[in-house]
Amino acid sequence: MGEFPTVGDVARLMEQLAPEELKMDWDNVGLQLGERSRKVQKILVTLTVTPEVAELAAGQGVDLIVAHHPLIFKPLYHVRTDTYQGALVAFLIRNGIYVYVSHTNLDIAEQGLNHWLAEALGLERPEPLLPGPIPGTGLGRIGKISPGKAEALCDHVQAVLDSPVRLVGPRGLVCEKVAVCGGSGGDLVSAAAEVGAQALVTGDVSYHEALDAVHAGLVVIDAGHHGTEKIMVPKVAAYLRGEMPGVEILEAPGLDPFTGCNLQ
Repeated sequence: MGEFPTVGDVARLMEQLAPEELKMDWDNVGLQLGERSRKVQKILVTLTVTPEVAELAAGQGVDLIVAHHPLIFKPLYHVRTDTYQGALVAFLIRNGIYVYVSHTNLDIAEQGLNHWLAEALGLERPEPLLPGPIPGTGLGRIGKISPGKAEALCDHVQAVLDSPVRLVGPRGLVCEKVAVCGGSGGDLVSAAAEVGAQALVTGDVSYHEALDAVHAGLVVIDAGHHGTEKIMVPKVAAYLRGEMPGVEILEAPGLDPFTGCNLQ
């Protein structure tokens, strides 16, 4: 690949890890800003491209941001610098910073985000919760852990992910078969219950999804969207370092907008 790869080289490496054809139909992934022929000397891996991440990238002389969440998700009809997205896109262009996105294809990939989440939480022999089009791929993971009460699993998730959690269901329920899904996985409550899971670890669980879990007898541990996906940053960074030793790889997990509030 040479001393300095191109944006296209980086894209090909990311697509080896998470092929674009794995993405969900509604998603937008791949190179979203820039051109494939440019040489890359410095990459920043992040969860979401925010103004703070963009300013960090500019200050560090970054050529390419590799992000999980799309910079451009819905159709972009104009780039107005008096809007949040327009100002962000204009800043990136002015500073010559390109953006590549690996989103639901990385979630579904065999060695992708949900595999990393299951591995971090200690699931034994995890398998896809919803199998994908290629063997080994799929949304979410399910596996076994040492049997223990839900409250102990809650403490374990909070410690491993370093993220505040919410618990749905009985604290004393013994959990051995556990499903996980990074990001927004509340809609997998039924799928997890149907395969015999006692618990689902995910984020962005709604009120009605929580009620569905209660009625299904399923414990849900909501560790937040950011909390369950930020593992993507060090994992993708390590992968790229291994493949491109001549390129400097920076990490920026970014801001979790949700914080705790103690009203006393």
